Amino acid sequence: MKVFHAGLPAWKKAGGLIVSGPVALDGWIKGGENFVLIDLRDAASAEKGFIPGAIGIPAGELAAWKERFPENKKAPIVLYDAVQASPDAFKTVRGWGYANTTVLRLGIGSWMGDLKTGPLAAPAKIAYVKKLKPGELTAAEFKKIADTRPEGTLLLDVRELPVEGVLVGALPIPQSQLEARFAEVPQEKNIAIHCNTGILAKTAYDLLTAKGYGQVRWLNAVIVIGANGTYEITEK
Repeated sequence: MKVFHAGLPAWKKAGGLIVSGPVALDGWIKGGENFVLIDLRDAASAEKGFIPGAIGIPAGELAAWKERFPENKKAPIVLYDAVQASPDAFKTVRGWGYANTTVLRLGIGSWMGDLKTGPLAAPAKIAYVKKLKPGELTAAEFKKIADTRPEGTLLLDVRELPVEGVLVGALPIPQSQLEARFAEVPQEKNIAIHCNTGILAKTAYDLLTAKGYGQVRWLNAVIVIGANGTYEITEK
């Protein structure tokens, strides 16, 4: 899930307040994106109408929930209302290490979708599991392939030139050349695609699956490869 729209990366890195728009939030809900939505109003106010999927945590009780937040610090967290409390709640949650925390712009008053009524969820532990896109490899899965190079699996490197280093055993074909070089990619193998950030890898995945390749997956993460083939992967 992408975080909108909040200024330059330096602003985010510095801990500046980041907001999400109601249209984007509606799209995430309808698209089945996995994220954590928190209603900061008092229980009585929230029960009169809340955004579907929200967890009720009154702003004054937020600090007590620290140990109930997801273990995955990359989990997207969206906070809304009480409007005056949201900036402080944002600082609290960001201070716990959740870099993908945002505040709903203009609060629940900006929400144009349906509202639910009744008691809000208050789980003992807030669950978050990253939802993978079709064909997406986790960083752990990709590392296992890169480190063990299993027979029958091809690492396909679609980064654009120049590059500093290449993973051991990988086949480098720049994504811009892939359509002209399909013949170099064996259809009988399992194919694990990577680029620098996942963007070109996803494009290559779409091209290969459209061409009839049936055993294709792609890495949606940032990977830096050294001149000697060593690498480091950072999940988004």
